[in-house]
Amino acid sequence: MYQVIEQVKLELPAFLAQGQATVGAEWVSDLLESKLAGRPIRAYFLAKTTNWLVQLQPAWQRIQTRLLPGYGRLFSAQLPLIFEVVITVQYLHNQILDGKSGVTSREKISRNLLAANLLKEKLYRYIDQELPRWARSITAQAVRTSFELVDQGQFLEQTQNVYAAYRDGQPNWQQSIPTVVLERVDLSAVGPFLDKLKNDLPMMLHEQLDVYFHRMYLTCASLFVEAVNLLGKLLKVPAQRLAPVRHFSVCYGLMRQLVNDNADWIPTRFGLETKTKVAADSFSDLRNTTLTLPLFFYLAEGQGGKIDYFLERQMCWSAAFEDAVFDEILESDSLFKSVQNTRILAELALAHLPADNLDAQFLADSCEIVHWNKFLAPCLKHPAYQGYRKTTYRKRTRRLILELRRERTHQPEAIKRQKSVPHLWESQVQSPLIPKLHALLRQTS
Repeated sequence: MYQVIEQVKLELPAFLAQGQATVGAEWVSDLLESKLAGRPIRAYFLAKTTNWLVQLQPAWQRIQTRLLPGYGRLFSAQLPLIFEVVITVQYLHNQILDGKSGVTSREKISRNLLAANLLKEKLYRYIDQELPRWARSITAQAVRTSFELVDQGQFLEQTQNVYAAYRDGQPNWQQSIPTVVLERVDLSAVGPFLDKLKNDLPMMLHEQLDVYFHRMYLTCASLFVEAVNLLGKLLKVPAQRLAPVRHFSVCYGLMRQLVNDNADWIPTRFGLETKTKVAADSFSDLRNTTLTLPLFFYLAEGQGGKIDYFLERQMCWSAAFEDAVFDEILESDSLFKSVQNTRILAELALAHLPADNLDAQFLADSCEIVHWNKFLAPCLKHPAYQGYRKTTYRKRTRRLILELRRERTHQPEAIKRQKSVPHLWESQVQSPLIPKLHALLRQTS
């Protein structure tokens, strides 16, 4: 990751130089620069996925594209930077919508809104002025699509992915977003996983679960998917060979959102932060009554505790309630179940990665976040975890994860057998492992 970050940092001055209106206005780009000082996962994803896709190009196409002007700079620095700018604009908007990072006053809201607008203008100017001509139009269109999908996802979250919408019923939630946007949401890569979750949850939650996954796709996974689509077009990768990469990007994006949703339940007193999340952002989903996977499991049990009062807006939120709510979500096993299911999704994502591609394996390493990250530590040290370890659900889910992993580790041999058949491997749109993993998940449904 270090090399990727350095390449992007070297490109940053060219981006910041765009537009006289923001010269000397550090407040416009301070969040972007803060992100680049950490571990910018979208830049890393772009760089490693590019290298993966290059191996999927026909040999003659690979030679031809490398001779294009600006090829090296475009794929190693410019595109990774562009998608970090896109997610930065989303974060600035999200801080306003969710009241995160202390963005609650009129002054701070205005500052975020103006910074997002100026970054967008700077981004389009950068694309028009700095990218090679052959990549400008298609990149600009991908960026516009990404912004549109994310904004529609934010709208879906605010209007449909909330407790009141679930409580009052959602007969036509699909009508809240344009048909053309709905048609871009392709959850087929996680279909069996979604079915497995529905089997775990009562039917009354199934429609809201569909809303949740559509929202996650639009606000998070779509950026990874659109990045893959853009790279595929620029590199002219055949559609069949691009399909497994696109499926990975869906699983990967949804997985990372689930990780974030699980981390939202950690009390402020633990002082856990990231470059875009301060400790005081904890419980923002509950404060906004946004339904996430831990809450689905909580609602399925009909707990009737303090969390219900906050969902019904019968109590005003206060930091004094954090520990009580943290205890309740853990003692109900809801957060533990969500964490385990996030690990199942990681196994699906990993199954799409070729075992014989080094760059794909770098992406695999970034999936380890589901097994260990600093936000998990307070959960695993809580007394409730010892009780959860004894439950049938935990044992059954752990057994499923191990079965999925066992099948996945046989992938190299399966690939070897497929490659031994002339022209068969080139015609495959997915790893031969995927149907086996889907079958395992369906057995649990």
